[in-house]
Amino acid sequence: MKKFSMILVLLLFIVAGCSFAQDGVAWRRVDENNFINPDGIVATSEGYTFMLKAFNKGQYEPVNGKKINYTISQYSIDCENMEYKIGVIDSFGYEDNFVNGDYNRYAKFQSIVSGTAVEKVAKHLCKFSFF
Repeated sequence: MKKFSMILVLLLFIVAGCSFAQDGVAWRRVDENNFINPDGIVATSEGYTFMLKAFNKGQYEPVNGKKINYTISQYSIDCENMEYKIGVIDSFGYEDNFVNGDYNRYAKFQSIVSGTAVEKVAKHLCKFSFF
């Protein structure tokens, strides 16, 4: 019976795996390696801003000899033109230690790339938009 309970709990955890809490933030899954903070979505004059947590799939190079586990980035979406820009990118290591931060104040809006997590979020948010 104990084994059955453990298996049931594991299955529930896997099924409910579309969201998880870390550091008091409830991240919801967008795709395999990307999560959004629904509480951090803010309406703007163009569309929305949101925070996206992206786990490293091998695309992030080490910074100052420290490996990157994930980044948390602030995206802005222009719903009318279906464009985005990235303002803040913070990188974290495998022990949730801060590794590097970058604020891109010169970021310009660019076309949303098809098939990305940003496109999925934009399609969902912008369908509710009146911009």
